[in-house]
Amino acid sequence: MATYKNYLNDIIQLDKLHLNPYKLKEISVIIVPILIGPISFLWALIYLIYGQYTAATIPMFYSFISLFNLWHYKKTNNLLAIQKTQMLLVLILPFLLMWVLGGFANSSYIMVWAFFAPIAAIIHEKRGEAKYWLFSFLALMGFSVLIDPWLIAHHKETMPKSAKEIFFFLNISASLTGIYYLLKFFVYNKNRNITTKLKEKNQQLLEYTKELRTMLYIDSLTGLKNRTALLEDKNKRDSMVLILLNIDRFSQINDLFGEKFGNRVLIAFSQLLKNNLKIYKNCEVYRLSGDEFVILSGERDAKILTNNIAQLVNYINENPLEIEDQEIALHITVGISTESTEQLLPTANMALKAARRSKKSIIFYTEEISLNEEYENNIRWIKEIKEAIKEDRIVLFYQPIMDNESNEICKYETLIRLIDQEGNIIAPNKFLEIAKKSKLYKQLTRIVIQKSFEAFKENDFDFSINLTIDDILDKKITTMIERTLQNYNISHRVIFEIVESESIENFEKVEDFINMVKSYGCKIAIDDFGTGYSNFEHLMKLQADFIKIDGSIIKEIVHNKRSEIITSVIVAFAKEMQIKTIAEYVENEDIHNKLIKLGVNKSQGYFFDKPQPNLP
Repeated sequence: MATYKNYLNDIIQLDKLHLNPYKLKEISVIIVPILIGPISFLWALIYLIYGQYTAATIPMFYSFISLFNLWHYKKTNNLLAIQKTQMLLVLILPFLLMWVLGGFANSSYIMVWAFFAPIAAIIHEKRGEAKYWLFSFLALMGFSVLIDPWLIAHHKETMPKSAKEIFFFLNISASLTGIYYLLKFFVYNKNRNITTKLKEKNQQLLEYTKELRTMLYIDSLTGLKNRTALLEDKNKRDSMVLILLNIDRFSQINDLFGEKFGNRVLIAFSQLLKNNLKIYKNCEVYRLSGDEFVILSGERDAKILTNNIAQLVNYINENPLEIEDQEIALHITVGISTESTEQLLPTANMALKAARRSKKSIIFYTEEISLNEEYENNIRWIKEIKEAIKEDRIVLFYQPIMDNESNEICKYETLIRLIDQEGNIIAPNKFLEIAKKSKLYKQLTRIVIQKSFEAFKENDFDFSINLTIDDILDKKITTMIERTLQNYNISHRVIFEIVESESIENFEKVEDFINMVKSYGCKIAIDDFGTGYSNFEHLMKLQADFIKIDGSIIKEIVHNKRSEIITSVIVAFAKEMQIKTIAEYVENEDIHNKLIKLGVNKSQGYFFDKPQPNLP
């Protein structure tokens, strides 16, 4: 009785309990004998009172079989036996009882009990097998219809009308209650499975994110943090000193011993740096690229810092690396900057160049060593940009984006170019950064937007326009974009590419802009994904439709396993989020074939076509 009461309590509180899958299945199976068994015994007694002795034997038989099933299960723990037995009895016995009581006219309500079998089959059997229980129920229904006239003719009525009404009420109430609890289990178990799957998917995405962040921030050769990690770390920490180290004439080592040996030198050198810097607090080592390394230090005292770096330089110069029985003597040049966070890396690079020119090992950046020619260059370009704007020499080039499935052009990216006074085509890397510093950049953005819409208004191609976060936060630019979307009836073909590597501080305004352009049918692409912050949360918040995988990853994808893994992780995540992927810098057929194999949706690069001044 105690076991019976426990099971009954579990059934009543099914949606409040946190049960394992086996326990849930156990409850769903024994619910039938636990509910119907006692009811059947009560039915048998009532039939006996009214003299329906043959009818009484059927529910009495079921009641005893149910008790036996429960006892047998407790002994053997054979859940399948009780499941099959109960489903078979529940299907056949209600029809037998209905036939004994005179068919449909006297007892059609009893037939409802037989419907437990197909319902239980839906829950427990394989999806294809459940239909056979339903067909069996329908077959017994059909047979009952055929023999019903004979049953009416040969049945002698012995039960009063009031008793039949009571039986009708009790049967319908009890059977529907049982069906309710079976369906309750089914819905609960289904919801539970959905919740479990969602948790598994979420965990999988978290693991993807963790794996991707590890690969993005760690240099695969040396195990040091890489440029991406440096750019992020220096923005998180105040009052840092950046020390840029370069191995002198490292290319000679590669030429003499080969690239593999050169890689071993870089690994040994990185370990040497880590070992020598362990004694200093608040100090981190990074591999920037090739033979360039960075130390980010919290030491601001110039004398202490100079002494520490001098000791490191002397140690490296005086202690050759031993690799494959070869002694490799290294010498390094160091540029140090204590400037503001944004200027740390470029000014350290200036100091490094100054050290090389003066043949010194270490130089701190000062305004005196800042390259005057760079200032002159900036002034020249500012003048050039202003004149180009005035004379309408800011033009657009168009690069196709191919669909990897159909191998056809599906859209174009609009790219800015400057035509100088001699007619030369100037790439944006020559003038965009200077334009940003001189406050001319937003004028260029407005020109690109206007010319892009004009170029595509008469064709059917989708096209993308690059925007920075600063563009989006500029009220004049967003107002111009909305006005342009209203004036040109092509907004459903517009894709705005947002540079993913930029931090987003005022996210509310960015979200307002995205909601605005999406209301016109535009789409959002995240540019240069895989570098910078690579924040998966941004993809959700930015409502991204496309991810453009950064070219620095794509260019190495055939020969660099790390690049392949990063791409596969991005593709897997994008598929989960129903976001399309676009690969940048696809330079040859091998890269293109690899991208198709990895499931990247679209490709862009010189393998298909370089940016052109005219659309087809």
